[in-house]
Amino acid sequence: MKNGLRRHYQKLSTNNEYKKYFPYKEFRYGQLEAIREAAEIVTLKGHLILRAPSGFGKTITMLTAILPILERESDSKLMWLCRTSRENNRVIEELKKINDIPGSINGMVIEARAKLCIKDVDRDLKKDHEAFSILCSELKRQGKCEYHNKLKIERVKLPQICGVRELMEICEENEVCPYEVAKRRIPNSRIVVANYNYILIPQILKTLNTKLDNSILVVDEAHNLPEVATEMEVEKVTVRGLDETSLEMMREGVEEYKWIIDEMLKVMEKSGEDRVVDKIYLKNILEEKCGSLSQLASTLIKIGDNVRRRIARSGGKPVSHIHHLGRFLMKLHETLGKDEYELFSGNGEMWIECFDPSNIVKRMYKMFRATISMSGTINENYGELVGLENYRYIEVSYIEKGNILPILVPNVTTDYDMRGPKMYQKICEYISIVAENINTGIGVFTASYEVLEGLLNAGIRSIRKPMYIESRNESPKINEWKIEEYKRMAKTGGAVYVGVCGGRASEGEDFPGEEMDIVLLVGIPFPEPSIRMRKRNEYYEKRFGENGSLYSYIIPSIWKASQAAGRVIRGPEDRGAIIYLDERYKRYIKLLPEWLRPRKIVREPEQLKEELTLFFT
Repeated sequence: MKNGLRRHYQKLSTNNEYKKYFPYKEFRYGQLEAIREAAEIVTLKGHLILRAPSGFGKTITMLTAILPILERESDSKLMWLCRTSRENNRVIEELKKINDIPGSINGMVIEARAKLCIKDVDRDLKKDHEAFSILCSELKRQGKCEYHNKLKIERVKLPQICGVRELMEICEENEVCPYEVAKRRIPNSRIVVANYNYILIPQILKTLNTKLDNSILVVDEAHNLPEVATEMEVEKVTVRGLDETSLEMMREGVEEYKWIIDEMLKVMEKSGEDRVVDKIYLKNILEEKCGSLSQLASTLIKIGDNVRRRIARSGGKPVSHIHHLGRFLMKLHETLGKDEYELFSGNGEMWIECFDPSNIVKRMYKMFRATISMSGTINENYGELVGLENYRYIEVSYIEKGNILPILVPNVTTDYDMRGPKMYQKICEYISIVAENINTGIGVFTASYEVLEGLLNAGIRSIRKPMYIESRNESPKINEWKIEEYKRMAKTGGAVYVGVCGGRASEGEDFPGEEMDIVLLVGIPFPEPSIRMRKRNEYYEKRFGENGSLYSYIIPSIWKASQAAGRVIRGPEDRGAIIYLDERYKRYIKLLPEWLRPRKIVREPEQLKEELTLFFT
């Protein structure tokens, strides 16, 4: 065991009730405490919020706590929600490591229909999940999908713990639809692993056809859930889309509804920069001619449904602009009188935005007997933010202070009013001296793409190390290639990865060993000042009073920064340094996980070099 790791592990007692389901020789420090807390919260039918650093083993810890309950209670289930497919796969891989899981407990991953489809369908169509779902249903109805054979689907045998890879291989071999096979098994699965959407969206939840009232919910990387929940509530129309809607109305012979577009364009044409549109004002304008907004929306949705089904019958992409407009107007109707929803217009767009995820998330949590929300960054404020009642919060860590070096640099900032060439140049000096003197993997994560652009203009590319820079609109494949190339070079003399907080590399990627020993955080990822942020702050001030800004944007931004900082430690043997390049971090130290809180202050690049050299030698 490496020096400094004595408190990382706890002996696995031979009479420990959890030994049966724990596949490793020793518990990491804090795991046993977390297991007992989780088991107790399930018994009490409550809510647990768990903060534990990356590499702690949160997945196997929760599985070890919950599997004995599933074994004792034959009618209980575990629903495990993740944000990404990659995270889903990690849960399945951990389950496979556990020996002697009773035959009565099986596990299954369910993914989106489009992701599981093995039929030769246009790739672009698969990116539009709603359109693909409509086309898929129509092909099945017409008997035109060669993989939808009910008898063959019923005969397919899946392993006890089935991930996406096994599902796809078995279904391709048997020439049956993986989605239908998975959906058929879900009602009888004791462990279901899925993306957030499967519970957040009622229509998708229905497809699971499973009871949840005696189920346990685990929300993985729960810091993502509030943002995902609010993003799902956005409905948007554009000038270009409304023009297409007008043409579609003419083709469908329903020109009598074109007046809606004219009225909406009048409102949108008044907008240059983003501005607030009074929802009641728009409702009244429309109802002067239609009588009932909800009936108008329903009519448009029905017309659009007919259009989509007709297109699907001919094998085309089933998209209807009329349907989209009807859905926008229905969302407008449903959000009238709800302060957490605001209507904005600007730059050729009009959209309904949700500020507060609590009503959506509370509805989800109430479906379950007990819930566990876990992440490396969330704190007790998570419970308040999402509206939980009677929750318990625990923070556990295996990390010793000697293995982590958090440093604050208080003479730089990316504060909106302080940005400029001189400030970016000063920040680049700190980055350069680290990159050119410490031969390891280095991550530079900026507050935004605007800040990243500032570093580029200040000459960050002149650093004499292989450098890989994220771009705002690059494809996932290109981004994946950059990350893999960076990792390869980081292990052979060092490299620099430059990205943004909230990007894939800063949250969804592991960098074990020397792949990212140092992270430099350039700024705090606060949203840029805007009318949207002002209205959001006003809403949260009504809900939380003087703590409004804390819940509106400070806490989510600190969580995002903490995720990026956490790339340096992915396991007990890792050592790493985090450099906070923004004086504002000292105001929010208590919001950071304890192990990430700055312990040293550095005011000169040379001093930073000395501290890092000493730490890594």
